[in-house]
Amino acid sequence: MEFSIVAALVAGLVGTAVMSTMMKLSGKMGMTDMPPMELVTGSMMSGDPDRAQQLGIALHWGMMGTVVFGLGYAALFNALGSASWLTGVGVGAVHGLMVGLVFMPMMPSMHPRMTRQPVFAGTVDPDASTVTLAAPGVMGSRWGGMTPVGLLMGHVVYGLVVALVYQSFV
Repeated sequence: MEFSIVAALVAGLVGTAVMSTMMKLSGKMGMTDMPPMELVTGSMMSGDPDRAQQLGIALHWGMMGTVVFGLGYAALFNALGSASWLTGVGVGAVHGLMVGLVFMPMMPSMHPRMTRQPVFAGTVDPDASTVTLAAPGVMGSRWGGMTPVGLLMGHVVYGLVVALVYQSFV
């Protein structure tokens, strides 16, 4: 298998679109109180809700989902010699577990607008002038009972989609 930057970027963008749609739908169906990932990432740099959302779109969609993880997954697929659906599911599952078990519990120590206090997790007070987010806890458990399942499934689906799109190019 030959590494393709273009295929990796397209696969990362499509995977991000599918995973982000799943995240939005699960919130609308009441399955999670997880705040929009764009707000979580953007509010690391700005407390203004509108500015945080704009920055977060660029970070979540452009930099992380498309570039960092699109290229990273493609590099892993090439190192493993396979971009099969099963490889994508496996890499996505490992990614989801790393995020949920390692990075989510660390977020309050790195995120300037995240509190360990039990505030309502999912939204920004529309009357507030600054973003305040609740800490997600292990596997995002403080963002709702179904969040751990959704976190893992979202990353599994991301891996699946990235693998299928990537293998269709290479």
